[in-house]
Amino acid sequence: MADEPDGLRRHPVQGRSSQRIDLILDTAAALIDESGYGALTPTLIARRAGMSGPAIYRYFADTDAVVRALAMRNLERFLAAAVAEVTQHEVWQEALAGFVDAYAALMRDEPGFRWLGLGDGVDRHLLSATERNTRVVGRAAGEFMSTRYDTWDRPGFADHVDVIVELIVALVDRAFDGNDDGDPFFIGEARRLTVSYLDEFLTTVAPDPHVLPRDYFGEPAPA
Repeated sequence: MADEPDGLRRHPVQGRSSQRIDLILDTAAALIDESGYGALTPTLIARRAGMSGPAIYRYFADTDAVVRALAMRNLERFLAAAVAEVTQHEVWQEALAGFVDAYAALMRDEPGFRWLGLGDGVDRHLLSATERNTRVVGRAAGEFMSTRYDTWDRPGFADHVDVIVELIVALVDRAFDGNDDGDPFFIGEARRLTVSYLDEFLTTVAPDPHVLPRDYFGEPAPA
């Protein structure tokens, strides 16, 4: 049976199977934090999780499949955090600063996230065969923003959101280089630079009332 893009050989149809997959991924994440994913093996995961080797292979073909699934979960959790930021802030500046804080919180608290991030260290095209993970994440974040804030109706908005995601990843990653809590200077600069960058774009590029979000993102924004 061919592996799915998220690394799973088979998708759980029962709660018990979902719990086993979560246990496998949680265990792998903890092991990655301890010694990096270069030393990770299905046997090591099984031993730490109190499972048999065949139980791992029932869901994952190999270590790479486990790591890909863990990276995919990281992406999903960041997007969920981004949605939460958009829904709780009335102005886009606060939401965008919240994206930075959400990424930093995952770097600080989510096992394995500091090694894998949004998946580029595993596969830059984890979410799409034609676009980088950060581009896909940027599009999703831009779509969230376009449903709540008056920010999307300018040519080039999607490209600028793409740059913002790259800035967040680079500066927050730097903040956690040798600092388990995250250097507040780099996290603060990530907030400041991303907000000022988008603000400059929005104030210098005129809105175009004849376009829709799908003209920039490729798909209609959710209602």
